Amino acid sequence: MKVVEKDFGQLPDGKIVTAFTLENIKHTQITAISYGATWQSFYVERDGVKQELLVQFDDLAAYLDNPFHFGNTIGRVGGRLSKTDYDINGAHFTLTPNDHGNVLHSGINGFDVVNWHGEARNLGTAAEINFTRTFDDEFAGQLAAQVTYRLDDEDRLDIIFSGVSTENTLFNPMTHVYFNLVGKDQDISQHKLQIASHQHLEVDNHAIPTGNVIDNQNTKFDFAHLHALGQEHYDDAWVLDPSRQGEGVGLTSPDESLTLTVDSDRNGVVVFTANPDDSSDIKTALAIEMQTLPDAVNHEGFGDIVLPANETKTYTVTYQIKKSEDK
Repeated sequence: MKVVEKDFGQLPDGKIVTAFTLENIKHTQITAISYGATWQSFYVERDGVKQELLVQFDDLAAYLDNPFHFGNTIGRVGGRLSKTDYDINGAHFTLTPNDHGNVLHSGINGFDVVNWHGEARNLGTAAEINFTRTFDDEFAGQLAAQVTYRLDDEDRLDIIFSGVSTENTLFNPMTHVYFNLVGKDQDISQHKLQIASHQHLEVDNHAIPTGNVIDNQNTKFDFAHLHALGQEHYDDAWVLDPSRQGEGVGLTSPDESLTLTVDSDRNGVVVFTANPDDSSDIKTALAIEMQTLPDAVNHEGFGDIVLPANETKTYTVTYQIKKSEDK
């Protein structure tokens, strides 16, 4: 494994943003930067040529003005929280809204807009980047958070989130990363998607869950079998089948020569099709956001995102690359 550390730029307050790069024996390479604990790059080698799989930026300035949250770690709570109020064990808390009277991606003071402490280490057949930061914000308690990127020689990447708080709080972190397996700015409509799911969440006109769970069969949400995305727009949450076997989501290139599988130890995934430059209706980026179902604190049965005081919670998302030439 190779580990490289270098400066990525300087913040307005003078602090340096550091980029950490890991590369395995197959020349698969990931880079994460300390600002926002952001996944900045994901290269694979195809026939001796490096291919970028992320929709991403190469300069810090773009990450400082990043309304689509490209590559960011999102927390304390990813996704949407309805309105601004929530309760934990009878205690009532209020947050500042930032999205139609609701809270999106933890508001304006989340994990994504601060510089984390980072370090990388070589583990032999794997290497990892560790980011740490303490948060004292609108959410209850002081939270010590850690995000770890771990790449091994078998083209497996684990992103591990952990947190411990001085008070009962909410904790549903995620990575807001966008993929395009054929190249930046290319149409993703012929990418093929499979989701181990038979249900999705009903949402209102602001994408807030209503509490209803809808069957996928005979709807545009049915990706139980691999098929092309098409021109449909998605910004929706699927309920992952609890009996799935290690592949919650599979994304395959149009020629089926490259597949990315994604799974986690949580019960939901939000899939978002986007065109970051808004110049046309053609979708050029696909976000796969593994998380506990959004707005879980307000809906019984959606999952438990409460982090009890002085207890550590850890979540893992696993990405696995499969190339046709490796078969």
